[in-house]
Formats: sequence, structure tokens, C-alpha cells
Amino acid sequence: MNRRLILLALALSLPSAAFAQRGGGRTESGRKTDLFKDDEKKPPQGPALRARDVEDISPIKLLIDKRKDLKLNDAQVDGLKKSEDALKQKNAPLMSAVDSIVREMKPVLNPTPESNARLRDNRVSLEQTLSTIRDNYDAAAKEAVAGFDAEQQTKANEMIAKQKEDGAKRIHDRMSSGDRG
Repeated sequence: MNRRLILLALALSLPSAAFAQRGGGRTESGRKTDLFKDDEKKPPQGPALRARDVEDISPIKLLIDKRKDLKLNDAQVDGLKKSEDALKQKNAPLMSAVDSIVREMKPVLNPTPESNARLRDNRVSLEQTLSTIRDNYDAAAKEAVAGFDAEQQTKANEMIAKQKEDGAKRIHDRMSSGDRG
């Protein structure tokens, strides 16, 4: 009889013992406790901007992608492709500079006045480089749209203006992503 009582008590305590062993620092609702909140903080990573993000806002690339909506003929598309190649060559050193500057903008864990000054200088350099790229894009777009008829020019200018606005927001978000540690 004692043996049965001991086995019954053991069988009843096993599920509660298994539940007590379940850990993970979480409450019953599944949320992490305050004890582990510091583990969630990550050091700032720096800007998430890449050269391909800047290349994606090329107005020439947009015009080529939207050639059917703009009803461009083959000669116009060929002209855009040549313009795109020339623009890529012109911007190639600037694009590699974007990647290099962004790499240099990785913040340090224990900032010093010198590291903060370096970050500010790199941010200024990055903004100047992006401004030059935008100027190149604007000039190429203006030249490309000049070869379109009136209806195509209107549609193209609307598309380019919208892309420019969206692209500026996207680049701002990518540059700001590292500032929010």
C-alpha cells in the first residue's frame, strides 16, 4: 500500500516538476521579464545605406522600366540604355565612395570626441557625394526626357518627380537607421 501511495505521489509531482524546470526568463504570458531587457539593446550599427539603394533611384532606370507605360519606341529605349551606361560609368567612383564612407561610419561602442568628429565628417562627405549623384541623375533625366514627345514628357516628369520624392525618403531612412541605437 505504501508503495502505491509513493508511486501516486511521484506521478502527481512529475508534471509540476517539469513545468518548474521550463525556463527562458519569460512570464506566463510569454513576455520577457525585466531582468532580460538589457539583452535586447544592440549597439548602433551605422547607416544601412548601400550603393545599390542609390542606384535604384536612377531616373533613367525608371524610364527604361516604364517604357511601355510611356509608349517609348525602340530608338528611344536604345537611347535610354546608352544614357544609363554612360551614367553608370560617370557615377561608378561615386558609388564606391558611398560604400566606403558608409563602412567608415560604423559607430564605436565607446565614442570619443575624435570618433564623433570623424562620424560628422563622414556624414558630410556622404551627403556631398549623394548630392553629386542626384545632380548627375537630374541632368541625365533632363537630357533623356528632352527626346520625348509632349505627352511622354509629361508622364515621364511626373514619374521622375514621384520617384525623386520616394527615393529621398528611402535614402533618409537608410541613413538614419544607425542613429537610433
